Amino acid sequence: MMPPDVHVLLVEDDEDSREVMQAMLEVSGIRVTAVSRAEQALARLAGEPFDAVVTDLAMPSQSGFWLVGKIRDRFPLLPVLAVTGHPFPRAGVLRAGFDEHLQKPVDREALCAALEPLVVRTRAARQG
Repeated sequence: MMPPDVHVLLVEDDEDSREVMQAMLEVSGIRVTAVSRAEQALARLAGEPFDAVVTDLAMPSQSGFWLVGKIRDRFPLLPVLAVTGHPFPRAGVLRAGFDEHLQKPVDREALCAALEPLVVRTRAARQG
């Protein structure tokens, strides 16, 4: 079961995909901050706490791979879930520093099922 008051940073350059994933998470009771670029995500991460990041991999300017590297440098315990429509091999995505990988299109159940253990683990680590 998803803990209460979960706050997720969603990073997705495609407006339609961003709106759909944001709606799926919000319907599940998750508070979402949505941005369209990796650079915006880093700025948001510096200013407020999040329980997890959900990011696309292939984005203009900086990719999700670039973003996860920056997150690992600055916020090593923050879970990052990759969601992509490109055929990146799962093992390579996980080796790059992501905690989980989902292939688009994703449904609400799969998205929440992937996020839940990451959020639970993060909350437990923060408490002690």
